[in-house]
Amino acid sequence: MTTIATSTPAWVQALDKYVASKPIEELAADLGLEPKEIIMLVANENPYGMSQKVKDKIAHAALNLNRYPDADSCYLQKALSKKYGLPQDWFVVTSGSSELLGLTAQTVLSEGKNAIIPQYSFSLYPMVAKLCGAEIREVPATSDYNADLQRILEQIDENTRLIFLTNPNNPTGTYLSEKEIIDFLEKVPSNVVVLFDEAYVEFLEKELQPDSLEIVKRFPNVIIARTFSKAYGLAGCRVGYGIAQPELLELINRVRHPFNVNDLSQLAAIAALEDQEFLETTLKNNREGIAQLAKAFDELGLSYMGLHSNFITVKVGDGAKIVGELLKKGIIVRKMNSYDLPEWIRVTVGTKEQNERFLEELKELL
Repeated sequence: MTTIATSTPAWVQALDKYVASKPIEELAADLGLEPKEIIMLVANENPYGMSQKVKDKIAHAALNLNRYPDADSCYLQKALSKKYGLPQDWFVVTSGSSELLGLTAQTVLSEGKNAIIPQYSFSLYPMVAKLCGAEIREVPATSDYNADLQRILEQIDENTRLIFLTNPNNPTGTYLSEKEIIDFLEKVPSNVVVLFDEAYVEFLEKELQPDSLEIVKRFPNVIIARTFSKAYGLAGCRVGYGIAQPELLELINRVRHPFNVNDLSQLAAIAALEDQEFLETTLKNNREGIAQLAKAFDELGLSYMGLHSNFITVKVGDGAKIVGELLKKGIIVRKMNSYDLPEWIRVTVGTKEQNERFLEELKELL
C-alpha cells in the first residue's frame, strides 16, 4: 500500500529527527526537582543570559508586533557592515546560523552532487545536505580530532559542490590556523563552496583567530556563518548571519524565505553588537571557567580535547552512563555516542558555581 511516508523522497525517509533537550520545566518535573535546581551544560548557551541593553531593546520592540518584520533585516545588515567594514550586501541575516547551513546547501546541492563533511562535525551538516538529495562524503579526522584538510582535498571530484568546516570545531574544540585555511582554499576548485561555521569564533583566542574577512574578500567561493546564540547569549532569538561576496549571497537570498527573522531578534542582535562590555565580560568569564574545568580534569587524570570554545569534551569512561547519572542530579551534559566517542561527554562552561557542582557530582561517579 502506498502511503505518504513511502511516497516521500528516499533521503527524507532516511533522516533521523534532530533531538534536542527538553525545556527546563519539563526536565525538572520528570526528575522531581525544581527548575532552579537544573543546570543546563548541554547546548553551549551563555550561562550569563543576555545583556541589559538587549532586554531594554526587546521591551521597546514588543510594541510593534502587529507589523511584519523587515524582510531583509537591513538595519542589522547596516550594523554588521559598520562593525566589520564591509558593504551591506556582503551580509545575509538568518534564523540562527543553522538556517544559513540549510540555505547554502539548497543553493548549491542537488541529486548527483556531493558534500564533504569532516568527521566529528555538527550533526546538522549531513542533515541539510541529505535534504537536497546529495551524497555525503565523511572524511576521517586527524589523530588529534581535527579536520584532515589534505584528505578532504583528495575527496573532491567534479560533483563536489559544498564543503563544511567548523572553526573552532564542535564538539572537539580544535581549530584551523589561517595558514592552513589559505593553503587549503588555494587548492579547492572555484565552483566548490566552502562554508566555515564560526559559531564559536568569539571564544577562540584573538591571536589564533583567522582573518576571516580577508579570506572572504580573496575567495568568492567562501561563506562564513556566525551566530548570536553563543557568546552574545541570544540562543532563544534565533538570529545569525553569513558573510560572503555579493554574487554568492544573491543566490542564497533567492532561496531564503522573506520575514525569516522577527523584529525582536533583529533589534536584540543590533543591541548585542553595541554592548561590547557584555561580550568582553562573557569571554573573560568563559576563560576562567575553562581554566577551572581543565584544572579539575587534570587533577582527576582525565583526558580532554581543545580548550578553544565555551565547552570541553572530556573522556570519562562510559559516557552514556555518566550522562544518565548526572541527569538524575539535575545536571544536563551531552553524551558523544552519536560521534562514535562513547567514552566522552561534552560539557558547556557554566558559571563558577555551576561548574563546581558539576565537578563535585562527576568526582563521585568516577
